[in-house]
Amino acid sequence: MNKKIFTLLIILLSFACANADNGSNSPYSRYGIGLLSDQSLGVNRQMGGLGYGLYSSRYINILNPASFSQADTLTMLFEAGFSLQNVNFKEGNKRINAKNASFDYVAVQFRICKNLGMSAGFLPYSTVGYSFSNTSNDGTNEASTNSYTGTGGVYQPFIGLGWKPFKWLSVGIMGSYVYGDIPHEVGINFTNSTDRSRTYDVSMKSYKLDFGAQYSTKLGKKHDLTVGATYSLGHDMNAKAKITDVTSSSSVTDKIENSFKLPHTYGIGFVYGYKGEWKFGADYTLQQWSSSSFFGIEKGVDRNKISIGAEYTPSRLSNNIFKMMSYRAGGYYAGPYTEIKGQKGCEEYGISAGISLPFLNNNNRNSHATLHLSGQFIHMEPKSAGMIAENYLRINLGITFNENWFMKLKVR
Repeated sequence: MNKKIFTLLIILLSFACANADNGSNSPYSRYGIGLLSDQSLGVNRQMGGLGYGLYSSRYINILNPASFSQADTLTMLFEAGFSLQNVNFKEGNKRINAKNASFDYVAVQFRICKNLGMSAGFLPYSTVGYSFSNTSNDGTNEASTNSYTGTGGVYQPFIGLGWKPFKWLSVGIMGSYVYGDIPHEVGINFTNSTDRSRTYDVSMKSYKLDFGAQYSTKLGKKHDLTVGATYSLGHDMNAKAKITDVTSSSSVTDKIENSFKLPHTYGIGFVYGYKGEWKFGADYTLQQWSSSSFFGIEKGVDRNKISIGAEYTPSRLSNNIFKMMSYRAGGYYAGPYTEIKGQKGCEEYGISAGISLPFLNNNNRNSHATLHLSGQFIHMEPKSAGMIAENYLRINLGITFNENWFMKLKVR
């Protein structure tokens, strides 16, 4: 019965992810393919997006598919997450707030056989959502109102394998189907003459391949170190893009070829552990977007990201709930991946902190749920003068179910 319930939950939550509000209000999502998702789940978000050197049998880490090899023999993990946020937009002396919520991801993980684990799920790759307008005057008596709207995004169902050929080495691969539709519209309404509009449409269906490795070693009785590395294959996204100009008397469409590409992405990081209680780590990521352009107008730029994070778990075997909880914190810096008005786009700074609270099963300590709760503050700083600065206050909620599906009962 439990297996049937979980299977039904996976189907329903995957459908909810595909149809839920994407949680974006940012005018900067009109550039490139939108705001990039950080590809992280509950624990990673608590630690500033840290993940290349993390692995555990208690939670899922998709930032490095090599971590899938640590799946527990007896249990299946199921994790889902969503977020609530308030965004403050600041332009000069003007401030506006916007609130929204989004269902962010769903994932499962289990062991296939000894030293071989598998994970699958669904999450966004990027999000687009904005609507704003302004009024301009070309120096004559005729004014115009310019309106800008955009929706959609790029989504990423995935499946991956992690294998542990040696005690100290794990390797993994994750394949994703990357798809999405992104329509943008710019409308120009004149006071005394014909209105005009321009639409930008792109539809893409492609694949994404991620490779990962983790090397772990003991540094004495109380210390350990894990080094992780990842690579994501860059290639054409097989996008169908077009720009359409419409007036009251004509409509002209231009097709854009070979414009949207996934970047070659390289990642490296480490996690240092002490006594099984403390963890500290750092990650570096390079995404080579400079080989991409968007609608043949905007250029991509190489994107750098640095994440740091720490964790403290007093005692997982204690009966004291406060000692069983994991306390985490972290921060990150991410550069832009597009140009805006001929200059690089927004730089992004974020800090986060959170807890993971286990809810134990009285009959089976290994079968339980864990609530991942974290708060994030994110600041987006534009490089161009006179543009909007954004501040996000975000609450992330995730829950991991750890169920003993594969325990064999012995009958005497």
